[in-house]
Amino acid sequence: MPDRNGENRRCMVITGAGGGLGRALALEYAALQTHLVLWGRNAARLEETGELCRERGASVRTLSLDIRALSAVRERLAELDEECRIDLAFLNAGVSSGSLPDGAPEPVEDACRTLEVNALGNINMAALLAQRMRGRGGRIVCISSLAALYPLPDSPAYCASKSALAVYARALRAAYAGTPVRIGIVYPGYVDSPMSRRILGPQPMRVSAGDAAALIRARLEAGADDIAFPLFTALGIRCLNLLPDPAAYFFARRFGFKVRPDDESPAGG
Repeated sequence: MPDRNGENRRCMVITGAGGGLGRALALEYAALQTHLVLWGRNAARLEETGELCRERGASVRTLSLDIRALSAVRERLAELDEECRIDLAFLNAGVSSGSLPDGAPEPVEDACRTLEVNALGNINMAALLAQRMRGRGGRIVCISSLAALYPLPDSPAYCASKSALAVYARALRAAYAGTPVRIGIVYPGYVDSPMSRRILGPQPMRVSAGDAAALIRARLEAGADDIAFPLFTALGIRCLNLLPDPAAYFFARRFGFKVRPDDESPAGG
C-alpha cells in the first residue's frame, strides 16, 4: 500500500487483534513499511493494539466487524484488498466454550457460536482471500489449535471448530497447489490470553502470547506451513489417536478442565 510519500508498504490483516495471540502477532510484525489492518469486534481494544503498533512504526487501520456477518465480511475484505493488496493474513479470530464450572455440559448456544466464529467465519475469509491472491500470490495463515487433533470431552465444539478450520485449510492448500498462494496452519497449545484465563484446570506448558508470536513468525519465515507447539504436547495429543477410545479417554480426562462462560454465553460471563 503506498504511504504518503509514495513508498510501498507490506499489507497485513490480523483478525482477533484486540488481545492475546492476535495482539502479540500485530506487535511482532509492527515495523516501518508495514501496514496493519487490525480486525476484531471490540473497537477500544483494537485501538489499544493499534497505538502500540504505531509506536513501532507501523501504519495501522482498525476494523470492528463481527466475522459471523459473512456477506458484510466478504464485501469489506474485498474492499480492503482493492485498497492495499493483502500480502499476509492471520485468521486468528476465535472464541471458546466447554463444560461449565458447575459440571453442566457445554450450552448448545455456546457450541453453535463457537462453530460460527472459529470455523465458518474464518473459512469465509480464507476462501475469499485465496481467490483474490490466486493470480498474484500471498499467504494465509489459519490459527487452529492442538485441540483440533483430538476430541477433548470438555470442549467438544472448540475441538470441532478448530478441526474444521484445519481440515479446510489443508484442502484449500491442495486446491491451490501450483499457484503462488500459500496456506499455513498453526496449532498452538495453551497460550496465555484472556481466553485461556477462563479455563479452570491444568494448562501444561502454557507459553506467553509474545513467545508464541515470535515462534510463529520464525517458523513461517523458515518456510514452514504447519506449525504445532509445544512439541511434547503436540506429540502427546497425536498419540491419543493411536489408542483405543477407552484408553485415550482415560488419559484425556487426566487433563480435564472446565470453562468459565464469557459475556455472550447464556450461562453468564
